[in-house]
Amino acid sequence: MGGRISTAQAVRATLLVAILLAGAVVALTTDLPTVEQLHDRVADAGLLGWAAVAGGTAVAVLAPIPRTALALLTGILLGFWPGLLVTVVGALLGALMGFGLGRALGRDTLLRLAGPRLRRADQLAMERGFTAVLLARLTPVLPFFLVNYAGGLSGVRLPVYLAATFVGLLPGAVVNVAVGSVAGSLGEWGLAIAVGPVVVVGVVLGVRWWRRRGRSAAVSVEG
Repeated sequence: MGGRISTAQAVRATLLVAILLAGAVVALTTDLPTVEQLHDRVADAGLLGWAAVAGGTAVAVLAPIPRTALALLTGILLGFWPGLLVTVVGALLGALMGFGLGRALGRDTLLRLAGPRLRRADQLAMERGFTAVLLARLTPVLPFFLVNYAGGLSGVRLPVYLAATFVGLLPGAVVNVAVGSVAGSLGEWGLAIAVGPVVVVGVVLGVRWWRRRGRSAAVSVEG
């Protein structure tokens, strides 16, 4: 009984395959911009280009998208100093948005959506405040996006949360943006270096999510 696939699972699988196929068709048939073209477009847009990249980063860190890859891409597009500024500002904005969503949606809703890992992050943030947020930002034990929501769920004050986030994300941002700025000088190779981790990690996360959903569905059916 646990091995049977429900209608909802079949629909999700079909949609996933359709999205992947559509992406492949677009990638094969569209004249995608080169690294130099992307760099030039952002440069031509000036501060608006910087704001767009920062806004994209802020939205991206609300989801399970690797922050390392985002910083690499920003370093490629903007270079080191502008890229570092935009990466830090974007990550802080995303952390602030996640904090607000955590407060707005409430503990029960987010714990149901994100599962046990968010529960662990919530517990740590409540117990240790600044230290917990700082350590969570410095280590890969808990994903960046989960810490965003956990901060809003816990009793950590917003200034403390933002200060710990800034201190914790800065070392990694410096390294990743620096690598991205160097990779940008390599042209297409630089783009491959930055996009490669996104694709690999995205596939791994997708497979893991699908397997967890399958196991959860099987347990619920058996129960």
